Amino acid sequence: MKKVKFIKFTMAFFACVLAVTMGSCDKNDDPKVPDLKCTPSKVEVAPGKTATVTVSGGTAPFTVTSSDSKIATAKADKNTITITGVKNGTATILISDSKKLTGKVPVMVKDMASELDFDKKSISVTAGKEETVTVKGGSAPFTATAKDTKIATVTIKDGKIIIKGVKAGSTSVTVTDKDKKAGTISVTVK
Repeated sequence: MKKVKFIKFTMAFFACVLAVTMGSCDKNDDPKVPDLKCTPSKVEVAPGKTATVTVSGGTAPFTVTSSDSKIATAKADKNTITITGVKNGTATILISDSKKLTGKVPVMVKDMASELDFDKKSISVTAGKEETVTVKGGSAPFTATAKDTKIATVTIKDGKIIIKGVKAGSTSVTVTDKDKKAGTISVTVK
């Protein structure tokens, strides 16, 4: 009889310990709540222009705030966030949904038109030979300077940039237009 009482007592004791242990584990083992997924995960936009981001993994309505509204602003329409560039700089758009899930999108606002573009951003030329690069956009007249004239020289003819290899090495050529827009061409001389 004493053995039966001892076994019942022991079983009840372990049942209580197990219940307390299981109850306390429930609170410690909650899975981490996932953040909102934003596509694209980062944005580059020009001042006065907009870019859109699609939010998934959350519940509408979404609220958005900018870390710096002087750089970029945002508004939400269902799961689409429209980001507007205000002026050059960086900001972060913070997004939250109705269940307190959060996400963020880094934003770089830069005037894309402030840089000249070329048909070739990098060239390879043999020493003694020439390579021609065409400027895309910008306003003539252009000026061009080679960073190291011992490796390459540069001239401009009819709005085209003519780069001549002098000796083996690497350098760059900076081109500027009349409005002070600039761009760089990487040059490798073989």
